[in-house]
Amino acid sequence: MTLSKTQLEAVAFYDQHYQVIFDSSLNEGRPVKLSDPEDEKGRICRFCGLGKPEVTFKNVAHAVPEFLANKSLVSMNECDTCNEFLAHKYEDDLAKWFGPMRSVSQMKGKKGVPTYKNENVRIGMGSKGLEIGIVTEDLESHLKFDGPFTFTMPVATPSQPFVPINAAKALIKTACSLCPPELLNECKPAIDWLMERALANMSMFPVLFAFTPGPMPYGDGKVLLLKRKSHDEYPFIWCIIATANYRFQFFVPFCPSDAWMMKGKSAQLNMHHFPDVFGDKWPHGKTCFGNFDWSGKEPIVKEQSFSFHVESIKKNEIPPASNSK
Repeated sequence: MTLSKTQLEAVAFYDQHYQVIFDSSLNEGRPVKLSDPEDEKGRICRFCGLGKPEVTFKNVAHAVPEFLANKSLVSMNECDTCNEFLAHKYEDDLAKWFGPMRSVSQMKGKKGVPTYKNENVRIGMGSKGLEIGIVTEDLESHLKFDGPFTFTMPVATPSQPFVPINAAKALIKTACSLCPPELLNECKPAIDWLMERALANMSMFPVLFAFTPGPMPYGDGKVLLLKRKSHDEYPFIWCIIATANYRFQFFVPFCPSDAWMMKGKSAQLNMHHFPDVFGDKWPHGKTCFGNFDWSGKEPIVKEQSFSFHVESIKKNEIPPASNSK
């Protein structure tokens, strides 16, 4: 793998300022149970602070949302009441942000790969793989029958309306679930915010995003937690979630070790994306990087477009209708 100058700078930056404190695949082939030390009552929920018999722990609480293809990481310290609240309050908005992308990337959730549809398009899994149905008058003008070509979706494929700050909170909840017990105090202010015990207005919440083309470049998925090891004014805890073609990077807000943020200083967030693993020779195209501001409180719709590399295409002739009676 040949790294670009930008990637080498990113590697040097993170080697200097951060250390990895959690590193796992999203599909370990077995349940990975994340548990805090028990007290005299047994398990205690990280989010409400209650244990049995006040709350129950019967349901499987995924530390990373299951619709992001997490099949392994399970939180043993999230009660059924908080699990339901956090899923409906925040995770729904993150799922809606994806729009058709979960279908196109064939990301399996609890009920398999979801189907996306509107009045002009249907994208879902069929008996032979991914199927896309399109309603448009000029489809053939977008196709080539004499060799490889790039097919760009010719109809609109918007997301469902989603609330950006809720989608961000779904990500932050993941970091709080994965945080090692010895650092949990750093996440408690964010947990109070998620559970609406504390109020805070975010003028900006950055989510660093990357898209890598190709068939499932991240394989079984990956999640990392990074802790700052220097005293420089960078966020104390970063979390990176990579699944299918997508990678999110975000920090845990309100950490006590980020007190400098509360003193009127702007976070140094114009920083390097965590280095990717693909290099310049990735055969399916370059990774695209971007920064989202997910601080908005009003529902918005994300307009999306995407393309496929097509090796060949065959036109099926429809036989004429029979006139026999």
